[in-house]
Amino acid sequence: MNRFILAVSLLGLSVPAFARPAQASGKSPASPALPPAHESSYHWQKSCNTEGLTIYWSKVEGSQVIAFRGEGIVDAPIEKVASIIIDTTRATEWIDSLVSSKVVRSLSPTEFIEYDHVGIPFPFDTLMSDRDFVSHVYLEADPPSRRLTVTYLPVEDDQAPVLRKYTRGTMTCVFKMVPMSISDETYVEAEIHCDPKGGVPKWLVNFFQEGWPQTTFDNLRKQARKADIRVSPVVARLLGNPAAPVKLAKGGR
Repeated sequence: MNRFILAVSLLGLSVPAFARPAQASGKSPASPALPPAHESSYHWQKSCNTEGLTIYWSKVEGSQVIAFRGEGIVDAPIEKVASIIIDTTRATEWIDSLVSSKVVRSLSPTEFIEYDHVGIPFPFDTLMSDRDFVSHVYLEADPPSRRLTVTYLPVEDDQAPVLRKYTRGTMTCVFKMVPMSISDETYVEAEIHCDPKGGVPKWLVNFFQEGWPQTTFDNLRKQARKADIRVSPVVARLLGNPAAPVKLAKGGR
């Protein structure tokens, strides 16, 4: 069992497909300086550059779990990249160990409550329970610059009660996207602070989550190469296409 699978086992984090396949382009994109979607106390320290991806880490006040961030280019238009990220109906295709993902309820065309169930791989499934997460997800966009942000914040919701058979973790995750000068390229910043809770030592959580940015970008890039990805009407509308209909989410948005 490789380090990544072991990490998933111990963390209850399905290799957040937030990682996209680092295509061997070898290019280190310039950072378009995306505006923050929310205020945070993160003080990012650069860890490394690899396969066109820059990785950072930060201590988080009040938590022993470290936050991680990756920034790089995904070879797909921003509409496609954002649509992949918010489509719960296809999340299991690119997020490893993710058993299920669904929209619990919609709050508005750009906000919804999401439930994610992450499985623990064998043989650790006999030692610890699966993890689940409930998030308030919201989209923000700046049509003139065509920048878009997807933010996940931990939340409690009556329609997603805690289940005794799973351990409820907490996760704050942000994807910031801006189109590059080449139409089929999107600059992406992805950051996460995830605590799987339970009895997993925090130093072990940090050790294994260190690979999250790389894995996330790898998986996201692979998914973006698929030809059958449907652009979300909500995403199209936010990025300046007024003809796109906006409907409340029932899974894929």
